[in-house]
Order: sequence, then C-alpha cells, then structure tokens
Amino acid sequence: MKKNKRMLSIMTVITCLLVITTVALLFLIGPWKKSAETKESLSNGKDPTNVTTTLTEDSSETPPSITATEATSSTSEESTTEPTPAPTDTPTPTETPTPTETPTPSPEPTATPEPTATPEPTESTTETTAEPTTVPETTPEPTKTTPNPGTSYDLSGMVIVIDPGHQRHANSDTESVAPWSDEKKAKVSAGTKGVSTGRPEYEVVLEIGLKMRDVLQGMGATVIMTRTSNDVDISNVERAQIAVDNNADVFLRLHCDAGDSSSSRGIGVFVCSRGELADSQVKWGNWLGNCLAEATGSKYRGCDASTRYSGLNWATSVPSFLLEMGFMTNSEDDRLLSDSDYQMKICQGVAAFCYKMKQNR
Repeated sequence: MKKNKRMLSIMTVITCLLVITTVALLFLIGPWKKSAETKESLSNGKDPTNVTTTLTEDSSETPPSITATEATSSTSEESTTEPTPAPTDTPTPTETPTPTETPTPSPEPTATPEPTATPEPTESTTETTAEPTTVPETTPEPTKTTPNPGTSYDLSGMVIVIDPGHQRHANSDTESVAPWSDEKKAKVSAGTKGVSTGRPEYEVVLEIGLKMRDVLQGMGATVIMTRTSNDVDISNVERAQIAVDNNADVFLRLHCDAGDSSSSRGIGVFVCSRGELADSQVKWGNWLGNCLAEATGSKYRGCDASTRYSGLNWATSVPSFLLEMGFMTNSEDDRLLSDSDYQMKICQGVAAFCYKMKQNR
C-alpha cells in the first residue's frame, strides 16, 4: 500500500509538471506566432485588420482569447516596435458589422407600430364609456314614477274622497249590496283587530286617513273625508254616495285585511267588475297597488274585480278602489300599520298614484 501511494504521488507530480510545461509553451508560442504573422502581413502589404480577423477566427476554435490579452502584456517588451497589433485586437469588436446585421432585424421591432393599433381599443372604450352616460338619461324617468319620502306631486284640480273603513260600533241593519241586486247585507261592520298591537282596524285606518288627507291637501288636491271620527254611523252605501255626489277623481276606501293564516301579508286592491268604468278599473287598481308596493317595499298581491263590496258597487261612475294596506293577522304587517314612518310611506304611494291618475285622465 505504501508503495502504491508513493507511485500515485509521483505520477501526480509528473502530471502537474506536464500541464505547467504545456501552458508555458502556449504562452510563449502564441504571441510569437501572432507577431510573426503580422510582420509577414506587413511585408506582403496586407491589411492587418484581415490578419486580426483570421486570428480571431482561429481563436474561436480555442479559448486562448484570454491568454492573448495576457500574452500581449507579457510580450509588450519584446514587440516594442509594433504595439499596433495589440490595438488591432480591439478591432475584433469592429466585427460589429455582424451586429450591423442584427440591426436588419430591427425593422421587425419597428413593426411595433402595429401595437400602436392599441389606440383602436381605446377608441372603443371611449365609445362604451359614452354609452353609460346615456343611462342617467333614462334614470330620471323611473324617478318620476317611484315615490320617495318627501316627494311632492302637483295634485291641484283633483277631488279625492277618502273613506276610512268601518267605525267604532257596527250597524247590523241591512242595505242593498248593489243597485242591480236584491241581495242585502249589513250596513257597516267594526272590522278586524291587530294580533300584535291589539288595535282595532277602524282606529288604524282613520289614523292613516287623516295623515293622507294632510299630505294630499299639501300637494294641492281637494280632499273629502267620509268620516273624521270613530264615533259615527255611516253605511257603506252612504259613503259611496259621498264620492258620487262630489264627482271624485279618486274614491279610496282604506282597510286592513285579515286572513286565516298568520303568514299572509302584503297589499291588495279590490274594484268593481261592473259599471261604465269596469274596463279600466283593474288597470287603475294595479297602478295603485304598484305605487304602494314601491313606496312601502311591501308585496303587492294583485287586483281583484268582483261585485262583493257594496261600497264599490254603488260608486261605479267614479274610479273607486278598496285598498287593503296589510294584514292585521300578521304580526309584522300589524306592527308596520301602526308605525308612523310606514304610514307616511303609504301616503306617499297614494300621492304617486293620484298623480298618475291625473296625468292619464
């Protein structure tokens, strides 16, 4: 083992000496060959730049380009008369002619003007931005129909009869349901009662009716109330006659609904299915229901036309509506019907409806 290690170390030393000798020969032979070629080229009248190019081409095969620079520094003392070959190495960058070939692809980058077609999308974007500006033009139209709190409508010249339904004490005496019928029914009932508030219907509808009167009068309408107190005795036919005698533009009967299910809630409108205005009554009834729904946010259940209600059957010569403002058998509706802010929303919805009726009469 010791003998093998010794032989290995001797071989390593010999190998190192051979490598050093080879490198030294490259350092000595390289500059000598270069200076000899340049002298020969000068004596033959050749352009030294061509020589440099041949040298660089030769140097491309082997990496001694670094050794050439080191060799020029070591042989600068020997080639004192011809330092120019060393600068001639710098012309090797003068093979920039080959980079000048790269500028020829530069016309392709000049195709970058094609990206300047990006202004075309920018034009389209400006067009689209111009389109949203037209949207605000359409938005004012809905605002005319949507009643907002505090919105005022010009109701001057309109006659509106408001009938807060029922009264404190019912009257069980009978009267004709309609002028075309022999059927009889009670003149007036006391109405229903709130499941949450415990308030009677006749009290709540009068409270809303008086607020509605003040709102509509403030907008210029002539408002006639069928009653302003709970302690009255006025039949349904007598209330209808007040609207007919005053040639009402709108006869509005205010009521609160009651249902078998406590989950039933929302706004309902009822009209008469007979009379000279029967063809328009459902359309007008839907206007009323939608205006109330927009103002209050409550659900509109639709308009029902029939001959069940004597207070409508006896007022077919004027636009007549029975408005169920909510269910007192539903705890949430019952609470809202006694809420002052919600009551004002109902009044605003009725004002919007009356204004629509004025525009289309």
